Amino acid sequence: MVSVAEFTTFFQIVVEGVGLGALYALVAMGFALIYKVTGVLNFAQGEIALVGAYLVVLFGTGAAVEQLQVSAPVAVAATVVVGVLLGVLLERVVFRPFIGEPVLSVIIVTLALGGIFSGFVNFLFGRNFQQYPDALVLEWNVELPLGASIPGSYAIAVLLSLVIVAALMLFFRYTVTGSILRAAASDEQAAMVLGVSIERTIAVAWALSITITTVGGVLLAVRGRGPSFSIAATGIIILAAVVFGGLDSIPGAFIGAIVVGLLRELGSYYLEGGTAVVAPVVDVTLDFGAGFGEILPLIFLLVVIVVKPYGLFGTERIERL
Repeated sequence: MVSVAEFTTFFQIVVEGVGLGALYALVAMGFALIYKVTGVLNFAQGEIALVGAYLVVLFGTGAAVEQLQVSAPVAVAATVVVGVLLGVLLERVVFRPFIGEPVLSVIIVTLALGGIFSGFVNFLFGRNFQQYPDALVLEWNVELPLGASIPGSYAIAVLLSLVIVAALMLFFRYTVTGSILRAAASDEQAAMVLGVSIERTIAVAWALSITITTVGGVLLAVRGRGPSFSIAATGIIILAAVVFGGLDSIPGAFIGAIVVGLLRELGSYYLEGGTAVVAPVVDVTLDFGAGFGEILPLIFLLVVIVVKPYGLFGTERIERL
C-alpha cells in the first residue's frame, strides 16, 4: 500500500513536473508556430531562449553596458520588444531569401544562427551564471492541496502558457490574419495566387514565435534566479516535446511539453539512484545514476514516434506516386 507521505511526495513531483513543462511549453509553442506557418525546423530555438534570458541581465543589471541599466519591469518589457524586432529582422534579412529553397539549407542556417547567438552571449557575459535583479527573484509559492506547493515562476508559466495556447488557437481560428497564416501554411502557392502576401505572413509568424520563445527564456532563467548557458541545452528537450505533440500542432506542443516536464521530474526523483516507484503498489530499487531524468523524455519520444511518426496531433502527410 502507498502511504499518505508517499502519495503527497508523488503529487508534489507531479506539480513540479507540470510547472517545468509549462516553462518548456512557451519555447515549444514558438517552435511549433514557426514550423506550422513556414515549415522551418528552427534548431536555434534554445539559443533564442538563451538570448532572451540574458537580455534581461543586459537591461536590468548593466552587467555588460552600464548605461543600459533600467528597472526590472522595464528590462523585461524591453526584452519582449527586442524579441519582436529580432523576429522581424531575422525574417527579413536571413530567412526571406530562403523561401522556396531546399529544407536542408534552411536547417543549416538555423544551426549557424544558434552558434552566433550563443557566441554573442558568451562574448558579452561569459559562460558564468548571472544573477537577476532582486525584483525578478520570486521567493513566493502557491499553496496547493495535500501540502503541495508550486514555485512562483512555475505558477506564472502555467498561467501564461495556458493563456498563450488559448490565444493562439483563437487567433488562428477567428481572425483574418490567423486565417491568412493558416492558408499560407496549407498551400503557399495557392495563397500567393489569391494575393496573399507570403512575406508579411511569415514576418508575423517569426515575430510571434521569437517573442513567445524570448518570454519562455526569461521564465526559465527566473526559475534559477538568473540565466546560465544550460538554457541553450534545453533545445533538444523542447524538440522532443514538439515532435511528441506534433510538429505543426500548437496545442500538441503544449501537451508534449507538459508530458516531457512530468517525465523529467518523475525520472529525476524516482530513477536517479535509490528507490524508484514504478507502479503505485510496487517498489523496486533502480540505480541508473544522475542524468537519467533528462534522457527519459527522449526514450519516451522514440517509443511514441515508432507508433505515431507524426506525433500525437501532427498532420499526417500522404504523398501519392
